Amino acid sequence: MSTPTLEDGSESGLLERFIAQAVVDEYAQVAPTEPGAPGRRRHLLAVPAMVVIGLLIIVAVISARAADEQRQSTRDALVERVSTLTASVAERQATVDGQTSTVDGLRADVLGGVTPEQEAELSRLAQLAAVTELSGPGVTVTIDDAPGAEAGSLNRVLDRDLQDIVNTLWRTGAVGIAVNEERLTGTTAIRGAGEAILVNYRPIGRPYVISAVGTSTSGQTDSGLDALLATLADDYGLVSTTSTGDVALPAGVVRDPRFAQTDQEGAGS
Repeated sequence: MSTPTLEDGSESGLLERFIAQAVVDEYAQVAPTEPGAPGRRRHLLAVPAMVVIGLLIIVAVISARAADEQRQSTRDALVERVSTLTASVAERQATVDGQTSTVDGLRADVLGGVTPEQEAELSRLAQLAAVTELSGPGVTVTIDDAPGAEAGSLNRVLDRDLQDIVNTLWRTGAVGIAVNEERLTGTTAIRGAGEAILVNYRPIGRPYVISAVGTSTSGQTDSGLDALLATLADDYGLVSTTSTGDVALPAGVVRDPRFAQTDQEGAGS
């Protein structure tokens, strides 16, 4: 059998080339995995980095869950507190109503000798002050949030929307108005407090029902109320209905202003 030779015919030259080639190929495969090689070093550095990232993700998830639980706990505590205070206010209001009835009876006894004209004047003043029940033909407006409205969006009924409706009803000749059975008086405020709407400093819930006695909307006269409700529907998606007929309003409570003062003539000039 003949032995392969290099071009120069040297058997040792062929062996040296074979060994040299084998060493080169083996080095190319082994070198990157040798200790201290760049590839191995990057791999070793990636492991702790992944561990750190994993720990950060776990900490973030735990913190977010704890924050959610804390917010829910705070919300539940506030809801419970509001419910307790609302019940307390209702109980006190019942006491006030009972005392008001007693005062009305005593007043009737004291004023037993008044003339019919005086009695009519007292009745008129009581009606203007909204401290007596009132009934008669009128209009009832029910308004609610847009379907699917999110908290804090303009697609929910706001205090200013109720204010606009109430002011429109006053302009149409209403002699008495109540919002969710809260009678409006000369000291009533309709205002927002967070996500709630307060009337007479009491939170009211949706849907909002505005009842008015004596408005021209109970007849055939167009008062502009329909135009206002249509605008609220077109711009914000609020849903409303209007009905006419006999309306009964509860008596209101007149609260003495704490910080009011008389505007004296010439003051500030």
